[in-house]
Amino acid sequence: MRSVEDLVAAVDAAFGETGLGLDGWPDPHPDRMPLHEEYSRVTNPQRWKILAARAEVWFAALAGAGIAEIEESSATWREQPRIPVYHTFRAVPLAPGAIPLVVAWNRMEEVDWPAVVLGAGDPAEVLTIVPDCACDACDSGSQDALDELDEYVLSVVTGDYRKLRQGRREITVYSKEHMGWSGFERRRMKLWKLLPGRFVGVPSAATPEMVSSGYYTTKPSGFQRKPKWLRALIRAVVKKLVNDGSSPKKLRRKRSRRKKVVKKVEKALANPRRWHQIHGSPWIGSDNQQ
Repeated sequence: MRSVEDLVAAVDAAFGETGLGLDGWPDPHPDRMPLHEEYSRVTNPQRWKILAARAEVWFAALAGAGIAEIEESSATWREQPRIPVYHTFRAVPLAPGAIPLVVAWNRMEEVDWPAVVLGAGDPAEVLTIVPDCACDACDSGSQDALDELDEYVLSVVTGDYRKLRQGRREITVYSKEHMGWSGFERRRMKLWKLLPGRFVGVPSAATPEMVSSGYYTTKPSGFQRKPKWLRALIRAVVKKLVNDGSSPKKLRRKRSRRKKVVKKVEKALANPRRWHQIHGSPWIGSDNQQ
């Protein structure tokens, strides 16, 4: 195996044969907003087996290329995935300094949220869960999910993946174009949250007097993440407003704060001496080409 491109080509070729019995599907709502009832509905959960099939092909290709050994066993997770997993496989790379890749999935035909979990390192750090939400409203088609799975697998195989942690600060790099961070922004208390009835749920530090005062409500609430198309639309609108010279001062200040955070992130990536870091070398290199 000479390059990552050869590896991807081998995966695509094998998937074209082994995945023929698993049909993909287009974006169910490419030009409309999801219906209200779609947020609580998962149509044909077993169709998400196409992700497990893609993961199996990836692991078979890694073993076939002679760059990893595959183990079918339970993995040790740094933090347990937020969904229960049933099948777990580890790809242990042969390249010096490379980190393992873990894939796991649940009983896709028996659960409300069928998904594949990807992890890296030992103990494994959760890379992502695909799909992020399996409801019909958040579904953007099988190809989007397959591309996302490929992206995260390649982030480990190419050695691009880095996870830095320092206290509550975290930086995660998947590629030159894909990275994220948290914990750098200053926490601010919004005064409107102090109004009676604004809190949903009772904070663990709340005293009995605070609970009985009416500032909190114990009504159950469910978290529903915004669908991908809505998140992309929000980002596009905010970006346009921020780049506009007549944008509100609040957005310009936000842009300035983001620049400062980006500088801190770049500094940490350049000199991670005081950070706990998960990072590995590429699986395919001059020392292990086949």
